[in-house]
Amino acid sequence: MAEQFFGRENGRDPLPFNGQGPASGPDLKTWVWAVHILHAATFVTGFTGVAAVIIAYIKRADAAGTIYESHLTYAIRSFWIGIGLSLVALVLCVLLVGFLLFALVGVWWLIRVIRPIIALSENRAINDPTGFF
Repeated sequence: MAEQFFGRENGRDPLPFNGQGPASGPDLKTWVWAVHILHAATFVTGFTGVAAVIIAYIKRADAAGTIYESHLTYAIRSFWIGIGLSLVALVLCVLLVGFLLFALVGVWWLIRVIRPIIALSENRAINDPTGFF
Protein backbone atom coordinates (compact mmCIF):
# COMPACT_ATOMS: atom_id res chain seq x y z
CA MET A 1 0.00 0.00 0.00
CA ALA A 2 2.76 2.49 0.89
CA GLU A 3 4.58 1.56 -2.30
CA GLN A 4 1.53 2.48 -4.35
CA PHE A 5 1.25 5.82 -2.54
CA PHE A 6 4.87 6.72 -3.24
CA GLY A 7 4.68 5.68 -6.89
CA ARG A 8 6.43 2.31 -6.68
CA GLU A 9 4.29 -0.58 -7.78
CA ASN A 10 5.72 -4.09 -7.97
CA GLY A 11 9.13 -2.75 -6.94
CA ARG A 12 9.51 -0.59 -10.07
CA ASP A 13 10.04 3.15 -10.22
CA PRO A 14 7.43 5.26 -12.03
CA LEU A 15 8.27 6.76 -15.40
CA PRO A 16 11.22 9.16 -15.16
CA PHE A 17 10.53 12.86 -14.90
CA ASN A 18 11.28 14.52 -18.23
CA GLY A 19 11.61 18.06 -16.89
CA GLN A 20 8.46 19.21 -18.62
CA GLY A 21 5.95 18.57 -15.86
CA PRO A 22 2.65 16.72 -15.95
CA ALA A 23 0.75 19.04 -18.29
CA SER A 24 3.34 19.54 -20.96
CA GLY A 25 2.82 18.63 -24.54
CA PRO A 26 1.13 19.93 -27.62
CA ASP A 27 -2.15 20.80 -25.90
CA LEU A 28 -0.57 23.24 -23.44
CA LYS A 29 1.68 24.66 -26.13
CA THR A 30 -1.39 25.30 -28.29
CA TRP A 31 -2.98 27.26 -25.45
CA VAL A 32 0.17 29.34 -25.06
CA TRP A 33 0.17 30.05 -28.80
CA ALA A 34 -3.46 31.13 -28.49
CA VAL A 35 -2.55 33.53 -25.69
CA HIS A 36 0.26 35.09 -27.72
CA ILE A 37 -1.89 35.40 -30.85
CA LEU A 38 -4.71 37.00 -28.88
CA HIS A 39 -2.25 39.48 -27.39
CA ALA A 40 -0.95 40.34 -30.85
CA ALA A 41 -4.51 40.74 -32.14
CA THR A 42 -5.12 43.41 -29.51
CA PHE A 43 -3.42 45.88 -31.87
CA VAL A 44 -6.30 45.38 -34.30
CA THR A 45 -9.26 44.60 -32.07
CA GLY A 46 -8.39 46.37 -28.85
CA PHE A 47 -10.07 43.76 -26.67
CA THR A 48 -8.63 40.28 -27.37
CA GLY A 49 -6.03 40.88 -24.66
CA VAL A 50 -8.80 40.31 -22.12
CA ALA A 51 -9.41 36.81 -23.48
CA ALA A 52 -5.65 36.19 -23.55
CA VAL A 53 -5.19 37.11 -19.90
CA ILE A 54 -8.18 34.99 -18.83
CA ILE A 55 -6.75 31.95 -20.64
CA ALA A 56 -3.31 32.65 -19.18
CA TYR A 57 -4.69 32.75 -15.63
CA ILE A 58 -6.64 29.52 -16.19
CA LYS A 59 -3.75 27.59 -17.75
CA ARG A 60 -0.89 28.87 -15.58
CA ALA A 61 -1.44 26.22 -12.89
CA ASP A 62 -1.36 23.48 -15.55
CA ALA A 63 1.91 24.92 -16.87
CA ALA A 64 3.69 24.96 -13.50
CA GLY A 65 7.21 23.60 -13.87
CA THR A 66 7.26 23.82 -17.66
CA ILE A 67 8.70 26.35 -20.08
CA TYR A 68 5.14 27.48 -20.72
CA GLU A 69 4.71 28.82 -17.19
CA SER A 70 7.11 31.66 -17.98
CA HIS A 71 5.17 32.47 -21.15
CA LEU A 72 1.86 32.69 -19.30
CA THR A 73 3.35 34.76 -16.47
CA TYR A 74 4.87 37.08 -19.09
CA ALA A 75 1.50 37.42 -20.87
CA ILE A 76 -0.33 38.23 -17.63
CA ARG A 77 2.24 40.86 -16.67
CA SER A 78 2.20 42.31 -20.19
CA PHE A 79 -1.55 42.79 -19.94
CA TRP A 80 -1.59 44.49 -16.54
CA ILE A 81 1.50 46.65 -17.10
CA GLY A 82 0.09 47.65 -20.50
CA ILE A 83 -3.23 48.66 -18.93
CA GLY A 84 -1.42 50.69 -16.27
CA LEU A 85 0.86 52.46 -18.73
CA SER A 86 -2.07 53.20 -21.04
CA LEU A 87 -4.08 54.73 -18.21
CA VAL A 88 -1.14 56.94 -17.23
CA ALA A 89 -0.73 57.99 -20.87
CA LEU A 90 -4.44 58.73 -21.13
CA VAL A 91 -4.36 60.99 -18.09
CA LEU A 92 -1.23 62.74 -19.39
CA CYS A 93 -2.90 63.44 -22.73
CA VAL A 94 -4.34 66.53 -21.02
CA LEU A 95 -0.77 67.85 -20.86
CA LEU A 96 -0.04 66.63 -24.41
CA VAL A 97 2.75 64.45 -23.00
CA GLY A 98 0.46 61.43 -23.06
CA PHE A 99 0.48 61.22 -26.83
CA LEU A 100 4.24 60.63 -26.81
CA LEU A 101 3.83 58.17 -23.96
CA PHE A 102 1.19 56.26 -25.98
CA ALA A 103 3.74 55.88 -28.78
CA LEU A 104 6.32 54.57 -26.31
CA VAL A 105 3.76 52.18 -24.83
CA GLY A 106 3.09 50.91 -28.35
CA VAL A 107 6.78 50.16 -28.90
CA TRP A 108 6.98 48.50 -25.49
CA TRP A 109 3.89 46.41 -26.34
CA LEU A 110 5.42 45.30 -29.64
CA ILE A 111 8.49 44.08 -27.78
CA ARG A 112 6.26 42.28 -25.29
CA VAL A 113 4.36 40.58 -28.15
CA ILE A 114 7.28 39.66 -30.41
CA ARG A 115 9.73 38.42 -27.76
CA PRO A 116 7.59 35.51 -26.46
CA ILE A 117 6.56 34.45 -29.96
CA ILE A 118 10.22 34.04 -30.91
CA ALA A 119 10.96 32.17 -27.68
CA LEU A 120 7.97 29.86 -28.08
CA SER A 121 8.83 29.07 -31.71
CA GLU A 122 12.29 28.04 -30.46
CA ASN A 123 10.78 26.03 -27.56
CA ARG A 124 12.46 28.27 -24.98
CA ALA A 125 11.20 29.79 -21.77
CA ILE A 126 11.08 33.56 -21.31
CA ASN A 127 14.37 34.50 -19.62
CA ASP A 128 12.90 37.06 -17.21
CA PRO A 129 9.11 36.77 -17.22
CA THR A 130 8.71 39.29 -14.41
CA GLY A 131 10.92 41.96 -16.01
CA PHE A 132 9.74 45.15 -17.70
CA PHE A 133 10.95 44.13 -21.17
